[in-house]
Amino acid sequence: MSFELRAPRIEDAEALAELFNRASAELGDPPEISAEDLATWMTAPEVNLKTDARIAVEGGRLTGAVDVMAQPLPKFWIDCRVLPSESDALREALLDWAEERTYEWASGQEDAVARFYTSSKDEQTRRAVERRGYRLIRHSYRMRIDFDEEPAEPDWPDGISVRPATPEDFRALHEAHQESFQDSWESHPEPFEEWCHWMTGYPTFDPSLWFVAEDGGKIAGFSLCKPHDAEEDVGWVRLLGVRRPWRRRGLGRALLVHSFGEFWRRGFHAVALGVDASSLTGANRLYENAGMRVVKHHDIFEKQLAG
Repeated sequence: MSFELRAPRIEDAEALAELFNRASAELGDPPEISAEDLATWMTAPEVNLKTDARIAVEGGRLTGAVDVMAQPLPKFWIDCRVLPSESDALREALLDWAEERTYEWASGQEDAVARFYTSSKDEQTRRAVERRGYRLIRHSYRMRIDFDEEPAEPDWPDGISVRPATPEDFRALHEAHQESFQDSWESHPEPFEEWCHWMTGYPTFDPSLWFVAEDGGKIAGFSLCKPHDAEEDVGWVRLLGVRRPWRRRGLGRALLVHSFGEFWRRGFHAVALGVDASSLTGANRLYENAGMRVVKHHDIFEKQLAG
Protein backbone atom coordinates (compact mmCIF):
# COMPACT_ATOMS: atom_id res chain seq x y z
CA MET A 1 0.00 0.00 0.00
CA SER A 2 1.70 3.21 -1.16
CA PHE A 3 -0.88 5.71 0.08
CA GLU A 4 -1.31 7.31 3.50
CA LEU A 5 -4.64 7.88 5.25
CA ARG A 6 -4.88 11.01 7.35
CA ALA A 7 -7.51 13.41 8.66
CA PRO A 8 -8.34 16.24 6.23
CA ARG A 9 -7.62 19.86 7.01
CA ILE A 10 -9.37 23.01 5.86
CA GLU A 11 -6.50 23.74 3.48
CA ASP A 12 -7.37 20.49 1.66
CA ALA A 13 -10.73 21.90 0.50
CA GLU A 14 -9.49 22.89 -2.96
CA ALA A 15 -7.89 19.50 -3.64
CA LEU A 16 -10.97 17.70 -2.27
CA ALA A 17 -13.27 19.64 -4.60
CA GLU A 18 -11.00 18.77 -7.52
CA LEU A 19 -11.14 15.08 -6.53
CA PHE A 20 -14.95 15.07 -6.23
CA ASN A 21 -15.44 16.79 -9.57
CA ARG A 22 -12.85 14.71 -11.40
CA ALA A 23 -14.51 11.54 -10.07
CA SER A 24 -17.85 12.82 -11.38
CA ALA A 25 -16.30 13.65 -14.75
CA GLU A 26 -14.76 10.18 -15.08
CA LEU A 27 -18.24 8.72 -14.53
CA GLY A 28 -19.81 11.08 -17.06
CA ASP A 29 -21.67 13.00 -14.33
CA PRO A 30 -21.85 16.81 -13.99
CA PRO A 31 -19.56 18.74 -11.60
CA GLU A 32 -20.60 18.37 -8.01
CA ILE A 33 -19.08 20.73 -5.50
CA SER A 34 -16.80 23.71 -4.90
CA ALA A 35 -14.04 24.30 -2.39
CA GLU A 36 -16.32 26.84 -0.69
CA ASP A 37 -19.06 24.22 -0.28
CA LEU A 38 -16.56 21.78 1.19
CA ALA A 39 -15.20 24.42 3.56
CA THR A 40 -18.74 25.01 4.81
CA TRP A 41 -19.05 21.28 5.53
CA MET A 42 -15.59 21.06 7.10
CA THR A 43 -16.36 23.89 9.55
CA ALA A 44 -19.86 22.70 10.52
CA PRO A 45 -20.29 22.38 14.31
CA GLU A 46 -21.39 18.74 14.04
CA VAL A 47 -18.40 17.69 11.88
CA ASN A 48 -15.22 16.41 13.53
CA LEU A 49 -12.58 16.01 10.84
CA LYS A 50 -10.06 14.40 13.18
CA THR A 51 -12.31 11.50 14.15
CA ASP A 52 -14.84 11.18 11.31
CA ALA A 53 -13.02 11.72 8.00
CA ARG A 54 -9.95 10.50 6.17
CA ILE A 55 -8.22 11.37 2.91
CA ALA A 56 -5.78 9.20 0.98
CA VAL A 57 -2.54 10.86 -0.11
CA GLU A 58 -0.08 9.22 -2.49
CA GLY A 59 3.10 10.99 -3.51
CA GLY A 60 1.66 14.30 -2.36
CA ARG A 61 -1.48 13.76 -4.49
CA LEU A 62 -4.95 13.38 -2.97
CA THR A 63 -6.48 10.19 -4.44
CA GLY A 64 -9.51 9.41 -2.26
CA ALA A 65 -11.66 10.56 0.64
CA VAL A 66 -14.24 9.17 3.02
CA ASP A 67 -16.29 10.51 5.93
CA VAL A 68 -18.96 9.30 8.35
CA MET A 69 -21.81 11.45 9.65
CA ALA A 70 -24.54 10.62 12.15
CA GLN A 71 -27.64 12.18 10.64
CA PRO A 72 -29.49 11.63 12.87
CA LEU A 73 -28.51 8.95 15.35
CA PRO A 74 -28.71 5.97 15.00
CA LYS A 75 -28.26 6.43 11.21
CA PHE A 76 -24.69 6.74 9.93
CA TRP A 77 -23.99 8.00 6.41
CA ILE A 78 -20.75 7.00 4.68
CA ASP A 79 -19.52 9.04 1.72
CA CYS A 80 -16.52 7.58 -0.11
CA ARG A 81 -14.94 9.22 -3.18
CA VAL A 82 -12.31 7.47 -5.26
CA LEU A 83 -11.47 8.06 -8.90
CA PRO A 84 -12.74 5.15 -11.03
CA SER A 85 -9.23 4.90 -12.45
CA GLU A 86 -7.72 4.25 -8.98
CA SER A 87 -7.09 0.79 -7.55
CA ASP A 88 -9.67 -1.26 -5.69
CA ALA A 89 -7.17 -1.51 -2.82
CA LEU A 90 -7.56 2.22 -2.16
CA ARG A 91 -11.35 2.01 -2.17
CA GLU A 92 -11.30 -0.98 0.18
CA ALA A 93 -8.90 0.74 2.60
CA LEU A 94 -11.16 3.79 2.83
CA LEU A 95 -14.25 1.63 3.31
CA ASP A 96 -12.46 -0.44 5.98
CA TRP A 97 -11.66 2.73 7.91
CA ALA A 98 -15.23 4.07 7.53
CA GLU A 99 -16.86 0.85 8.70
CA GLU A 100 -14.52 0.59 11.68
CA ARG A 101 -15.41 4.15 12.67
CA THR A 102 -19.12 3.51 12.11
CA TYR A 103 -19.18 0.38 14.27
CA GLU A 104 -17.25 2.20 16.99
CA TRP A 105 -19.71 5.13 16.91
CA ALA A 106 -22.77 2.86 16.75
CA SER A 107 -21.76 0.73 19.71
CA GLY A 108 -24.72 0.50 22.09
CA GLN A 109 -27.10 2.23 19.65
CA GLU A 110 -30.28 0.23 19.07
CA ASP A 111 -31.49 -0.14 15.47
CA ALA A 112 -28.31 1.47 14.14
CA VAL A 113 -27.87 1.41 10.36
CA ALA A 114 -25.06 2.42 8.03
CA ARG A 115 -25.98 4.06 4.75
CA PHE A 116 -24.00 4.68 1.63
CA TYR A 117 -24.72 7.25 -1.10
CA THR A 118 -23.11 6.95 -4.52
CA SER A 119 -23.59 7.68 -8.22
CA SER A 120 -25.48 4.88 -9.97
CA LYS A 121 -22.69 4.89 -12.58
CA ASP A 122 -20.01 4.00 -10.03
CA GLU A 123 -20.05 0.24 -10.55
CA GLN A 124 -16.83 -0.37 -8.61
CA THR A 125 -18.12 1.28 -5.47
CA ARG A 126 -21.54 -0.37 -5.80
CA ARG A 127 -19.96 -3.81 -6.00
CA ALA A 128 -17.68 -3.00 -3.05
CA VAL A 129 -20.55 -2.03 -0.74
CA GLU A 130 -22.74 -4.93 -1.87
CA ARG A 131 -19.91 -7.34 -0.96
CA ARG A 132 -20.02 -5.81 2.50
CA GLY A 133 -23.71 -6.60 2.92
CA TYR A 134 -25.33 -3.32 1.92
CA ARG A 135 -28.61 -3.46 0.00
CA LEU A 136 -30.12 -0.88 -2.31
CA ILE A 137 -33.04 0.90 -0.61
CA ARG A 138 -33.67 4.17 -2.43
CA HIS A 139 -32.69 6.56 -5.23
CA SER A 140 -32.31 10.31 -5.58
CA TYR A 141 -31.96 12.54 -8.62
CA ARG A 142 -30.18 15.65 -9.70
CA MET A 143 -32.52 17.45 -12.08
CA ARG A 144 -31.86 20.36 -14.42
CA ILE A 145 -33.48 22.70 -16.91
CA ASP A 146 -31.58 24.65 -19.60
CA PHE A 147 -32.94 27.88 -21.04
CA ASP A 148 -32.84 28.98 -24.66
CA GLU A 149 -35.46 31.66 -24.05
CA GLU A 150 -36.90 33.57 -21.11
CA PRO A 151 -38.98 31.31 -18.83
CA ALA A 152 -42.73 31.90 -18.57
CA GLU A 153 -44.11 34.10 -15.83
CA PRO A 154 -45.39 32.22 -12.74
CA ASP A 155 -49.13 31.81 -12.15
CA TRP A 156 -49.52 32.78 -8.50
CA PRO A 157 -52.48 31.51 -6.43
CA ASP A 158 -54.91 34.17 -5.27
CA GLY A 159 -53.72 36.17 -2.29
CA ILE A 160 -50.06 35.22 -2.63
CA SER A 161 -47.25 37.78 -2.87
CA VAL A 162 -43.55 37.07 -3.24
CA ARG A 163 -40.48 38.99 -2.14
CA PRO A 164 -36.76 38.44 -1.49
CA ALA A 165 -35.81 37.38 2.03
CA THR A 166 -34.00 39.51 4.58
CA PRO A 167 -31.93 38.35 7.58
CA GLU A 168 -34.95 39.09 9.75
CA ASP A 169 -36.75 36.23 7.95
CA PHE A 170 -34.19 33.55 8.76
CA ARG A 171 -35.77 32.16 11.92
CA ALA A 172 -39.26 32.11 10.37
CA LEU A 173 -37.85 30.44 7.23
CA HIS A 174 -36.11 27.84 9.37
CA GLU A 175 -39.44 27.06 11.05
CA ALA A 176 -41.24 26.93 7.70
CA HIS A 177 -38.57 24.58 6.35
CA GLN A 178 -38.82 22.24 9.34
CA GLU A 179 -42.62 22.18 9.06
CA SER A 180 -42.93 21.80 5.29
CA PHE A 181 -40.33 19.00 5.12
CA GLN A 182 -42.03 16.86 7.77
CA ASP A 183 -43.54 14.85 4.90
CA SER A 184 -40.13 14.09 3.36
CA TRP A 185 -38.36 10.77 3.83
CA GLU A 186 -37.12 10.41 7.41
CA SER A 187 -37.20 14.12 8.14
CA HIS A 188 -35.62 15.18 11.41
CA PRO A 189 -35.41 18.51 13.22
CA GLU A 190 -32.34 20.66 12.62
CA PRO A 191 -31.31 23.28 15.21
CA PHE A 192 -31.46 26.85 13.98
CA GLU A 193 -27.73 27.43 14.47
CA GLU A 194 -26.81 24.40 12.37
CA TRP A 195 -29.34 25.41 9.70
CA CYS A 196 -27.82 28.90 9.49
CA HIS A 197 -24.34 27.46 9.13
CA TRP A 198 -25.34 25.23 6.19
CA MET A 199 -27.65 27.75 4.53
CA THR A 200 -25.84 31.06 4.99
CA GLY A 201 -22.25 30.24 6.01
CA TYR A 202 -20.48 30.53 2.67
CA PRO A 203 -18.93 33.48 0.80
CA THR A 204 -21.41 33.58 -2.11
CA PHE A 205 -24.55 33.65 0.07
CA ASP A 206 -27.04 36.11 -1.44
CA PRO A 207 -30.40 36.52 0.38
CA SER A 208 -31.84 38.22 -2.70
CA LEU A 209 -31.96 34.69 -4.21
CA TRP A 210 -34.20 33.52 -1.35
CA PHE A 211 -37.84 33.96 -2.35
CA VAL A 212 -40.58 34.14 0.28
CA ALA A 213 -44.24 33.59 -0.68
CA GLU A 214 -46.66 35.21 1.76
CA ASP A 215 -50.39 35.14 2.35
CA GLY A 216 -51.71 37.74 4.75
CA GLY A 217 -48.25 38.24 6.25
CA LYS A 218 -47.72 34.50 6.85
CA ILE A 219 -45.04 32.47 5.08
CA ALA A 220 -46.88 30.09 2.76
CA GLY A 221 -43.82 28.78 0.89
CA PHE A 222 -40.24 29.50 -0.05
CA SER A 223 -37.56 28.85 -2.65
CA LEU A 224 -34.05 29.25 -1.24
CA CYS A 225 -31.55 29.45 -4.09
CA LYS A 226 -27.87 30.11 -4.80
CA PRO A 227 -25.46 29.92 -7.72
CA HIS A 228 -24.10 26.43 -8.26
CA ASP A 229 -20.46 27.04 -7.42
CA ALA A 230 -19.16 24.04 -9.37
CA GLU A 231 -20.94 24.97 -12.63
CA GLU A 232 -20.65 28.46 -14.04
CA ASP A 233 -23.93 30.23 -14.85
CA VAL A 234 -26.03 27.43 -13.34
CA GLY A 235 -28.47 28.22 -10.54
CA TRP A 236 -29.22 25.84 -7.69
CA VAL A 237 -32.51 25.51 -5.81
CA ARG A 238 -31.35 24.39 -2.37
CA LEU A 239 -34.77 24.21 -0.71
CA LEU A 240 -38.29 24.60 -2.07
CA GLY A 241 -41.22 24.05 0.27
CA VAL A 242 -44.89 24.83 0.70
CA ARG A 243 -46.57 24.66 4.08
CA ARG A 244 -49.52 22.30 4.33
CA PRO A 245 -52.41 24.83 4.37
CA TRP A 246 -51.24 26.23 1.00
CA ARG A 247 -50.61 22.99 -0.88
CA ARG A 248 -52.38 21.77 -4.02
CA ARG A 249 -52.91 25.33 -5.24
CA GLY A 250 -49.96 25.59 -7.61
CA LEU A 251 -47.74 27.51 -5.22
CA GLY A 252 -44.79 25.10 -5.47
CA ARG A 253 -44.75 25.35 -9.26
CA ALA A 254 -45.10 29.14 -9.12
CA LEU A 255 -42.12 29.42 -6.77
CA LEU A 256 -40.04 27.15 -9.00
CA VAL A 257 -40.91 29.09 -12.17
CA HIS A 258 -40.28 32.38 -10.35
CA SER A 259 -36.81 31.06 -9.44
CA PHE A 260 -36.18 30.15 -13.09
CA GLY A 261 -37.06 33.69 -14.15
CA GLU A 262 -34.89 35.34 -11.53
CA PHE A 263 -31.88 33.26 -12.53
CA TRP A 264 -32.54 34.04 -16.21
CA ARG A 265 -32.62 37.78 -15.48
CA ARG A 266 -29.25 37.48 -13.73
CA GLY A 267 -27.65 35.82 -16.76
CA PHE A 268 -27.81 32.15 -15.73
CA HIS A 269 -28.49 29.64 -18.50
CA ALA A 270 -29.70 26.69 -16.41
CA VAL A 271 -31.10 25.72 -13.00
CA ALA A 272 -30.58 22.44 -11.13
CA LEU A 273 -31.66 20.84 -7.86
CA GLY A 274 -31.63 17.56 -5.96
CA VAL A 275 -34.73 15.51 -5.11
CA ASP A 276 -35.73 12.19 -3.59
CA ALA A 277 -36.80 9.90 -6.44
CA SER A 278 -39.69 8.64 -4.29
CA SER A 279 -40.71 11.99 -2.82
CA LEU A 280 -43.77 11.58 -0.60
CA THR A 281 -45.04 14.98 -1.75
CA GLY A 282 -44.50 14.29 -5.46
CA ALA A 283 -41.80 16.95 -5.79
CA ASN A 284 -40.01 15.06 -8.58
CA ARG A 285 -43.20 15.06 -10.68
CA LEU A 286 -43.62 18.79 -10.09
CA TYR A 287 -40.10 19.40 -11.39
CA GLU A 288 -40.64 17.18 -14.43
CA ASN A 289 -43.86 19.01 -15.28
CA ALA A 290 -41.95 22.31 -15.09
CA GLY A 291 -39.51 21.08 -17.75
CA MET A 292 -36.66 19.69 -15.63
CA ARG A 293 -34.93 16.42 -16.52
CA VAL A 294 -32.80 13.94 -14.58
CA VAL A 295 -29.06 14.44 -15.22
CA LYS A 296 -27.62 12.40 -12.35
CA HIS A 297 -28.91 9.35 -10.53
CA HIS A 298 -27.78 8.41 -7.02
CA ASP A 299 -28.24 5.09 -5.23
CA ILE A 300 -28.67 4.75 -1.45
CA PHE A 301 -27.55 1.51 0.20
CA GLU A 302 -28.14 0.40 3.76
CA LYS A 303 -26.82 -2.22 6.22
CA GLN A 304 -28.13 -3.01 9.69
CA LEU A 305 -25.53 -2.72 12.44
CA ALA A 306 -25.46 -4.69 15.65
CA GLY A 307 -26.49 -2.61 18.65
